[in-house]
Amino acid sequence: MATYPIEWSEVWIDQMKRHNEMNGGMDCAAYWDSEEEARNYWRMIERDGGEYVKVLLDKITIKSTYRVLDIGAGPGTLAIPFSKVTAHVTAVEPSASMARVLQENLEERRIGNVDCIQKRWEEVDVERDLKPPYDLVVASFSLGMTDIKAAVQKMTKVSSGFVYLAWFAGDTSWDVQAREVSALLFGDVEYHPMPKSDVLFNVLYQMGVYPNIRVFPLKMCHRFPSLDDALNYFGGQYRVETDDQMAKLSGYLSQVVEEDGESWVLTYDFLNMMVWWNNNHRETQGG
Repeated sequence: MATYPIEWSEVWIDQMKRHNEMNGGMDCAAYWDSEEEARNYWRMIERDGGEYVKVLLDKITIKSTYRVLDIGAGPGTLAIPFSKVTAHVTAVEPSASMARVLQENLEERRIGNVDCIQKRWEEVDVERDLKPPYDLVVASFSLGMTDIKAAVQKMTKVSSGFVYLAWFAGDTSWDVQAREVSALLFGDVEYHPMPKSDVLFNVLYQMGVYPNIRVFPLKMCHRFPSLDDALNYFGGQYRVETDDQMAKLSGYLSQVVEEDGESWVLTYDFLNMMVWWNNNHRETQGG
């Protein structure tokens, strides 16, 4: 009896589409189109992200001569540290709001060795937009592309050295909270998370990429001026429509958001799976 292997790139596409449909058709890149969200994310990195960034950088091979491609650069979480220890950084960021914050951060710090491309990775034209090859290609928590196989193929095309991908392993704390809040507010509603690192690894394996792997915990804090600000924020996130739903959400948040001096903090915990390989030491397969 013939057996047919799972096409893992199709599994990724299906899970990502289900996740985006659950969010009203909004994908990861569209989420950051809000300038308020972009600036809030940078505040999180500035205040509580130092250790988070250090952990990531400590696990990435870096040389002063490297030309780096940072895909999904955000407000400069890694691009700014990279700029201090490498020759040049090309930062690709799909969100206009995030790109504005990144450009402001570069100008404020007088950083001149970072180029910014405000496009989705899927829309980047290698010949027109980039100057390959790059010694280091990094995509850190920015793999919200529907066709991950095509995205990785483009990364390997422009790489002359290492490719590093960081993505979520297993349920994140916000996955758990989203399931609980959805059940509390809307009853029996199925929650569809983004595809995780198990799918990513299998996509790579079917492409003939056999990466190194490290799994380690990370933590970030989302701070709010008041509990009411947290309630308003998550009320919008979960599309709350009634007073009863808002009351239930308020009760839930009072249990998970903690007061910390002058702010209220929701801690995000998650496992990161970092996969990486040297593009010079493999043969591309899988079309």
